[in-house]
Amino acid sequence: MKRCFLLIIFFFSVFFSVAQKTQKQYMRDAEKIAVSWLERLNKKQYKDCWNMLAEKTQSQTSFHDWNAYFSKELMPELGDFISRKYYLAEIEKQIEGLPEGLYVTIRYQSEYANAESVDEIILLHHVENTQWKILSYFTEYQLIDDDGQEPKSKL
Repeated sequence: MKRCFLLIIFFFSVFFSVAQKTQKQYMRDAEKIAVSWLERLNKKQYKDCWNMLAEKTQSQTSFHDWNAYFSKELMPELGDFISRKYYLAEIEKQIEGLPEGLYVTIRYQSEYANAESVDEIILLHHVENTQWKILSYFTEYQLIDDDGQEPKSKL
């Protein structure tokens, strides 16, 4: 009886440690993709970034519109990339508005030439063929000398 009990404890400890390693590996794999995508974004390799997006994301806009936003609006507004620091990652199986699956949200505190502070948030989805794809990218930022007020009309 004692032997059986110890065997059960051993089984559960091995099972949970393997599950934990798998979750950590998923997080590491997702972060590698996120870092690779962000590096391409900062190098203005927008076509490569587009190709790393999930099909669901690509189906919601055209490359032309997506590229115009990043190349002519967002990235010029932020200015040259300086540095990026990872600060949080979360793994989830259920996200409101999305089908059940495996998702990782990674957050970075970043520095760009024209911004006082930039938070970059990337949501990745683990697709069926065991690859991570970028589902969305958000930035929250405060530009240098921007007091948050709407610009006054010159009229």
